Amino acid sequence: MKYCNLGHSGLEVSRLALGAIPFGTWLDEKESRNMADMFFEAGGNFLDTSNIYGGGNSERTVGKIIEGRRDRFVVGTKGAWLVEDTMRANAFGLSRTYLTTNIEASLRRLGTDYIDLYQCHVQDPYTPIEETMRVLDDFVRAGKIRYVGVSNWGGWQVVKANMGARQFGLTAVVSNQIWYNLVDRVAEFAIIPACRDQKVSIIAWGALAQGFLTGRYRRGDEGPGPASRTAENLDDESSSWKNLAVERNWNTLDVLERIAERHGKTISNVAIAWLLQSITCDVVLLGARNHAQYADNMAALDLRLSEEEMQELKKVSELPAPYPMNFWNLFCYRDSAYYGGQR
Repeated sequence: MKYCNLGHSGLEVSRLALGAIPFGTWLDEKESRNMADMFFEAGGNFLDTSNIYGGGNSERTVGKIIEGRRDRFVVGTKGAWLVEDTMRANAFGLSRTYLTTNIEASLRRLGTDYIDLYQCHVQDPYTPIEETMRVLDDFVRAGKIRYVGVSNWGGWQVVKANMGARQFGLTAVVSNQIWYNLVDRVAEFAIIPACRDQKVSIIAWGALAQGFLTGRYRRGDEGPGPASRTAENLDDESSSWKNLAVERNWNTLDVLERIAERHGKTISNVAIAWLLQSITCDVVLLGARNHAQYADNMAALDLRLSEEEMQELKKVSELPAPYPMNFWNLFCYRDSAYYGGQR
């Protein structure tokens, strides 16, 4: 297992993180513990959960797993979404009211005095970023949070948060957990460059595109069955079948399959290895429905792709650049066809 520092901090985390969505939801405590033990034995130390997973049961299960060995794990959890049965005032978002209540609740469910990485699960359009950063800094100073992260934030929001943090002497964001994988690289246009500028680490969720990058689908398939997470998603979501089942992604799967056969690995292994070897991703969040899937995903640690294979995958999965990137590519770089302002 390899490690990296999260953002511009001293916190060392394994480059594979264990996603705990199944813990206490469709997996019981015993099976969840077995998975965490397997991960730990492979050198992993980063467990990721949220206050909404399993109605809080994921945090409770993680708490039982880390009991007696708290210092061996980096625990990341999240907050922002509705945790009540019905919507009411102050039940969603990143306000002082919501965060104060829900950080304390997460600490109780986890059975711990501190959270290593507290992540704002989504951007809150109704609360000033300054308010959010101030209350998170209060919890850091109180010793209840050690590092601050975000999830599903745009690049400009990360920049604004960290510029404000530096201006007022608050704790800065060290990581952004985002949807990022080989069949959807749109984050490379704005989110990832902004995070790199701010020395903010990228944690990739959806590394296998909700199962699309496992090889279970082929051209001509009508789509996943009703039990699939891909089938549950709305058409406008990045992880919907409509957005994933396009010709570029089928071509990407063809290349993945050839490379996987060459190495005697699975398509999933190659997709994860590409993320780990790219310069655009620091931590890959592993998600699975059972022990066998987790074990297969961990096999990506033993795979080293050649530079030629990395470039082949990069080329086949490339997205057309939107404005203004397409303008910059034409006119602003020394290796562009029109460098020098020729038009």
